[in-house]
Amino acid sequence: MMAIRAVIFDRDGVLTYFDMKTVVKELGALLPISIEALTQRWWQWSDAHPLPNNVTQEHVLFSGFWNHLSHELELTQEQREYLHQFNYNIIFQPFPDARPAMIEIKQQGLSIGVLSNFELASIDDSLVAAGLSDLVDVAYTAPVIGVAKPEPEAYLTITQALAVQPGECLFFDDEEPAIKGARAVGIQHSYLVDRERTTHAPDKGIVKDLSILPDLLKITL
Repeated sequence: MMAIRAVIFDRDGVLTYFDMKTVVKELGALLPISIEALTQRWWQWSDAHPLPNNVTQEHVLFSGFWNHLSHELELTQEQREYLHQFNYNIIFQPFPDARPAMIEIKQQGLSIGVLSNFELASIDDSLVAAGLSDLVDVAYTAPVIGVAKPEPEAYLTITQALAVQPGECLFFDDEEPAIKGARAVGIQHSYLVDRERTTHAPDKGIVKDLSILPDLLKITL
């Protein structure tokens, strides 16, 4: 069995969650529609436009959306300018167990990767907003690398960037297909993160959060 040299995480549901209260605080009083209606309009807009594979394209996508929304809702110039400067990355907040687990990993001398299927490119900015970027060695989203989990190339792209073999990794995701895909390429130490659980079941490949990670490292290192 290969020694573990890196740990790869999904972002959403594993390291971070969407803090919609922040969006309501920032935009709720500004717009004449609900945040739910805003979200629906955003998905309609993004579905009708190519996914950005870099941050510049992402900024263009958002700029077009804010201009479209401002015209549709007949917003003032001041409201339009506020929307254009709004940083959506503030919605990404870390789970309490995320940073302690990542610090433990770095103290063990291991590398950390983040592999997300999120449709936008600015994963680095989101990790900065969540206060986790200083612990991450490599971070990719599907649009940037052109392939999504559970396709084999997604996992192999990040393991190659981390300069490790799949068998030298731990992997954590909150989607069962992504776990199966990881195991299929040789990441045998793959764990489904189910934050609705009250107990860990590592023998079944399921954990309730990342608090168990130090114990898993003791077993695999």
